[in-house]
Amino acid sequence: MNCVLCDEPMGNENSASSIQPMHKACALREVMGGIGHLIDHQHFCKDLGDPDAGLPYRLSALLTTVWVKYNGVEAASSILSE
Repeated sequence: MNCVLCDEPMGNENSASSIQPMHKACALREVMGGIGHLIDHQHFCKDLGDPDAGLPYRLSALLTTVWVKYNGVEAASSILSE
């Protein structure tokens, strides 16, 4: 079974959704934005139109998870209001 967001295998990971299979990191990335969005919203989102900073969706999702763990949800949500 593949994640509906990144299309990569779920492996043994429990889905973040009871309706559709998705990695927890991919679900977080879907809500918070990709790593490019979090590290430099103006450059990656507005100038380049690439919130994942040129990375595959899954890798961006994993890096987004690390960013949120390090900086906190509050820091990520403040970017969402830009």
